Amino acid sequence: MNSTPDHFDSDSSPAFPPRVRRVYVAHGLASVGSNLLIPAFFFYAAQVFHWDSRQSLMLVGCEGVVYIGGALAANKLASLFGRRCALILIQSVMALLCAVAWLRATPAVVVAVLLVYTMVSASGWPIFESLISAAAGPKVLSKRIGLYNLVWSGIGTISLAFTGTIINRFMWGMFFIPMVAHVVAVLMFTVGNVEPEGATPLVHAAPEPKLLRQRRLALALSRIALPATYIVLYSLVALMPSLRVIRSYGLASQTVVASIWMGARFSAFLALGGTSWWHSRPRVLLLASALMLVAFLGVTLRPADFSGDMSAPVTTFDRLLNIGWQIPLGLTMGLIYAASLYFGMVLSDGSTEHGGYHEALIGVGQAVGPAAALAAQRIRPDDSRAGAIAVAGALSVSVLLSAMVTARHAAQSKSDDPKV
Repeated sequence: MNSTPDHFDSDSSPAFPPRVRRVYVAHGLASVGSNLLIPAFFFYAAQVFHWDSRQSLMLVGCEGVVYIGGALAANKLASLFGRRCALILIQSVMALLCAVAWLRATPAVVVAVLLVYTMVSASGWPIFESLISAAAGPKVLSKRIGLYNLVWSGIGTISLAFTGTIINRFMWGMFFIPMVAHVVAVLMFTVGNVEPEGATPLVHAAPEPKLLRQRRLALALSRIALPATYIVLYSLVALMPSLRVIRSYGLASQTVVASIWMGARFSAFLALGGTSWWHSRPRVLLLASALMLVAFLGVTLRPADFSGDMSAPVTTFDRLLNIGWQIPLGLTMGLIYAASLYFGMVLSDGSTEHGGYHEALIGVGQAVGPAAALAAQRIRPDDSRAGAIAVAGALSVSVLLSAMVTARHAAQSKSDDPKV
């Protein structure tokens, strides 16, 4: 029988004790609602409310602003109520908001609900991340975060892929399904403990100076790039329903094709969760940022768009390029997200506060990307490329900052090396 406590970083300690498995289930249920009501919602808005990309960009940008506030409030909520009770409260409020939208699905009501829903959900993710990371050393933590990322990204891929079918066959499910999911999540927190047993501090060896420097560089690079990934994500989910390539499919097929990058991100999490090579190679994050920029342009712009012929008919080649570029886009986004969460948690011993910083950076990207795209569309309303080009400009700033930080780190490491 294994007597090693959960809070020791030992090969004999269980990586996934019952309380962690319970958190995964509740987190998965919460992810159903958040994916249907945030990224997938814009296909619903295009079909039901007849929104164009400008209205979608405006809403998603406002959601980014409130998301920052919600994420930064997570640590305070956890301190006031305890992590378990805070999540019960958060999931209960989210279920209530879904019920309001289900009963009165008018544009004004749904927009108001989504703004509050987004802010409340942002308070929950850092607490989930803290509970998953609590009482785990670097090796166990990598496994836990790997599975955590697989849960929410897998559910996100499935949710978006089936959004078109939900809209076609039972439109009320867009709000009813999340409501039920959040209610069941509340029940999961009432049937058992989710906190680590005992108060013994985590015991693991301090990292060597070189490894510590690598982790700090990786955290810096990933947290520069993390807002960029959500500049991409939320600009993409707002723009995709209006892209000519996506509109060339039927509704059910639109959301399936639009979820390919999510499937690629899931694959990245699957690969990263089972390996550790990236733990000591922070510069791969700089390459990921650059590739993400190129892939975003490949997804949102057709070859004809670069030549100025935006009215050219959609070809099979355009479709294949769109699908092909979604794969490196999702892979790079997965790497950057996984690095930001892992290195933030491993350097802070799984604190809710650092989880809040991680989520707040997501909100920054969610606000900046759509704002840049919306501003460009207002300046050049007749140019369908304007929004994508503006987002690419914001991504270029992130790549440049990452390159500067990498170069500075290399110079410092060289000066600190006694052999030089």
